[in-house]
Amino acid sequence: MIERFQRQMTRLVGCPHDRRYLLAVSGGADSMVMAHLFLLSDYHFAIAHCNFHLRGEESNRDMFFVRHWSEEHGITFYVKEFDTLSEKERTGESVEMTARRLRYQWFEEVGKDYDFVVTAHQADDTAETILLNLTRGTGLKGLTGIPEKSGKLLRPLLSFGAEEILLFAHEHHIDFVTDATNADEQISRNRIRHTVMPALRAINPSLTNTFAHNIATLRQQYGIYKAAIEQIISQAVTQDGDTLRIHREVIEALPYRETVLFEILQPYGFTDAAVRDILKPGQTGRIFHAPELILVADRSDFVVQPITPRKEERVFQDLDSLKSFFDIELQQAHPIDLPCDNRTFLVASDKLKFPVTLRTWRHGDFFYPFGGKGKKKLSDFFIDQKINRLQKEQILLFCIEGDIAWVVGYRSDERYKVTDTEAQYYRITLPQS
Repeated sequence: MIERFQRQMTRLVGCPHDRRYLLAVSGGADSMVMAHLFLLSDYHFAIAHCNFHLRGEESNRDMFFVRHWSEEHGITFYVKEFDTLSEKERTGESVEMTARRLRYQWFEEVGKDYDFVVTAHQADDTAETILLNLTRGTGLKGLTGIPEKSGKLLRPLLSFGAEEILLFAHEHHIDFVTDATNADEQISRNRIRHTVMPALRAINPSLTNTFAHNIATLRQQYGIYKAAIEQIISQAVTQDGDTLRIHREVIEALPYRETVLFEILQPYGFTDAAVRDILKPGQTGRIFHAPELILVADRSDFVVQPITPRKEERVFQDLDSLKSFFDIELQQAHPIDLPCDNRTFLVASDKLKFPVTLRTWRHGDFFYPFGGKGKKKLSDFFIDQKINRLQKEQILLFCIEGDIAWVVGYRSDERYKVTDTEAQYYRITLPQS
């Protein structure tokens, strides 16, 4: 096993003696065998242990056990104690997800001075993970198992089964601790480990090897699949700063549109159920939410961007306070210096009355568009201008005595235009951001 382990390390990292490793060690059989393999191979490593305080004195027992082993062998030891249950209550996550997040956040922090953070996942863990994924629902990626290498994360024991690891521990007199909760079949993974896996091994005694072969095949197939998806994404998606535009005509022409759209949106937190809803007929104009992003089904694109809170209403009591937000000049009405774009609003000096309110749109808003044929609902104006729901939430309205005198950046109101009869007018310009 030592020779196979060393060959595995060389395959994964090149020259393993030239790297520095931080080993995640719980004290169980897998992680203690991993620590011994690193020790026997004379690699440069330190130990990191998480105490989640979920099992009372047993949690402390594990921590002291790993600390003692590290000190006995002269290995640098890092430990982090978490109040996991309080964090779970704060976030609303499951205990398992909370512990996982805390663990990997800390590994990232403490592992900055190391080339790799190494975990003791082994072949049976991969098989259990795949069965769990199948039970909960998964795509092709969920059938490819746990990756051996992902960024700085390294898992060199994935080619070794649990029985082989336990045999090595026995032959080399390697002490380890046993987590009593591993026998609790109320936990889904334990039920798979103690009930499902033995039943499958009764059908196929070489189950671990069969899983390993299947995973190798599926990873190659997944690589082909990802390459095809990336080709479609290059045609269907454009990025503009924080905004992602997914071109509907490309997606909707595909017979497998749901799969492609899910591959695009899943990294942003959208679920498969959300993707199915997005692709239903008649969804144009609807908004869909992910934890930190929002998607609007526009006419031509699915537009994804960060959630931006609506701008707060501001009230200006006088000209000086208004000048804190806009560039304002008082000009003579003859001749009228017409603006070259909609960032500027002209208003007769006697029509600029305070207070002036700056706010976002509300249902029922209307105005009289400059150059138009009369009263128009603001919602209809937005449709004509091809302004989607995400954009209109951010557009400011310049209101005088309750009237929308200027849709800032788009159109002024006919009732507030400057005529030849005016003596003076204000030139109000939205500064460049």
